[in-house]
Amino acid sequence: MNMWSYQMYFSGGQEHFEYDPWGGRGSAATQKSYPYLESLLSFLELDCAQVEGQLQDILTCWNRFFSTGDSTHGDEAMAKMGELAARHIYFQLPYLQWFTHKAAGTLAPEMTKELLQLLEQLPVYQRQAQAFIEVVLDIDRAGRDTQRSMSGQYRINEPDGPALFQFQAIPVSFGPVGEEMCGSILQPNTVRNLIDFSLRECVTSGTSVRQCRNCGRYFPLTGRVTAEYCERPNADRKPCRNTGAVQKWTENRKDDVVFKEYRREYKRHFAWIRAGKLSAEEFADWSKRAQAKKKDCEDGKISLDDLKIWMKNS
Repeated sequence: MNMWSYQMYFSGGQEHFEYDPWGGRGSAATQKSYPYLESLLSFLELDCAQVEGQLQDILTCWNRFFSTGDSTHGDEAMAKMGELAARHIYFQLPYLQWFTHKAAGTLAPEMTKELLQLLEQLPVYQRQAQAFIEVVLDIDRAGRDTQRSMSGQYRINEPDGPALFQFQAIPVSFGPVGEEMCGSILQPNTVRNLIDFSLRECVTSGTSVRQCRNCGRYFPLTGRVTAEYCERPNADRKPCRNTGAVQKWTENRKDDVVFKEYRREYKRHFAWIRAGKLSAEEFADWSKRAQAKKKDCEDGKISLDDLKIWMKNS
């Protein structure tokens, strides 16, 4: 039985991780929650070359530790594993495993084989999971029925080709996952188990994904299936659902000469507030009258020239 504990489950529209090097669960464990499917999607976006470089450095440190017995190499390895764990929640698992063995004095050279396998297989896992998403979960390519899409790509539990993720038995239990809720709980032994668990969750729950029209990243369709923009943070930390909708609205109006005239004067009057030439109350009054004039122009009650004159003199 492992001294450490690490578990993952889905509940309340989120994914939850609980882990502890001493086997504690519940309030005793570190608990982290992320938006639904965020760990898998962010894993697919990792720079594999950088992660492979970190894993190679970690392996080098452990090999030096086992060949020399110098504890400084072990300490350096653990520090590097901590940096990798901070990069992505999946890598908290190997950190936890090695930390526990180091604390108990049970480290063994054979353990490096698992790290070497992770180093070699990481890009394969990433490619296979990406391919699975494209042909099974992507609503615009595969359709809405995830069960049907997967059935068309797999025979029993074997994929039609090596490009797709191959599912295997994983250590899953069943129990409480929230207030008055029960569900599947993964107690993983490998990073691969975590990828496997997330992919099968999407299929069994019927959750499709779509590429965001703003940032191009995948996001889960947990609400409206017509959603085009994600709520995942982007470079400026604002959800694409906010910025993308504004961009789309502006794009749709770019050839609208009435709107362009109104928008130009709106910006000019708004700048007057900051310059102290116009109060907020005066601007609000002007904006209300300007919108009415814009509507009159759109309805054909006044000409565009009349609107320009009014805007200029108001």
